[in-house]
Amino acid sequence: MTEGDVRFHSTRGVALAGVLRLPEAAGPEQPVGAVLLCQGLSGVKHLVLPEVADLLARDHGLASLRFDYAGFGDSDGERHWIDPRSRVDDALHATAWLAAQAEVDATRLGVYGHSYGGPVAVSVAARDRRLRALVAVSGPGNGEDMLRAVRPAWDWVAFRRAVDEDRTTMATTGSSRLVEVGDIFPFSPAFLAAYEALKAQGGSSALQQGADDANRFWLASVDAMVDFHPEDAARRLGGCAALLINGADDDAAPVETVDPVYANIPGPKRWQLLPGLGHNDLDAGPGLAQAVAAAGRWFTDHLT
Repeated sequence: MTEGDVRFHSTRGVALAGVLRLPEAAGPEQPVGAVLLCQGLSGVKHLVLPEVADLLARDHGLASLRFDYAGFGDSDGERHWIDPRSRVDDALHATAWLAAQAEVDATRLGVYGHSYGGPVAVSVAARDRRLRALVAVSGPGNGEDMLRAVRPAWDWVAFRRAVDEDRTTMATTGSSRLVEVGDIFPFSPAFLAAYEALKAQGGSSALQQGADDANRFWLASVDAMVDFHPEDAARRLGGCAALLINGADDDAAPVETVDPVYANIPGPKRWQLLPGLGHNDLDAGPGLAQAVAAAGRWFTDHLT
């Protein structure tokens, strides 16, 4: 397999950093199917996705492109924003770049979304008809359902009040409040314990290690997150075969939030619930290998 750093551009010319992974057989004389890899909340290409790329290339002969969203990792753009619509735009331009590569068969394109990259992948596939197959692993439903599901009712009311107050501050001063990711998306004690165990393997798709502000975001991001509706995009997936994979015990992307997304997919479609597994279980080790093996089979079946 070969791998190389690449750069391409997104909306308004923002430069994005990516990594193109090619299987051994790929070349201009023998182009192969390819999969765009969309990252979760962390927004960076070096967590979880390298293993996904390795397995897809080694076991299924598929090329892949993983990339840092604008404002994350090695990409240009304003930092500390979680804007799923901007992420969809980045992924659309990544798809266009991937399809133009000589080693890639542009008639055999798929998209894989991990965690918060799942609804991004759904939205990208709904907009680019060249994407014939979709896999979302640990993906949540719409933004409001996702943020509300991890809070008791009293905390949801307080959270919405804080967001409203921040919007007023933004309107009067031009600046939002920079908060910890847990203030926007509170992780459970079980999730955080599992994340500590994952640190030895490089971290999860949700949280970065390193700089002190790597997991801090503008509170104004919440408005963009709440206004994100992958269940609406799902209705426009005609012609794109969709596989959803979730841990049945996921408390970061509860499966109940995924119901409307799956219900609206025209088909062909499949939803695979993995009993006894939580969110972090699918970020590394046997859980991730199981999910990527299923994803590889799905892409092989639908990109031939």
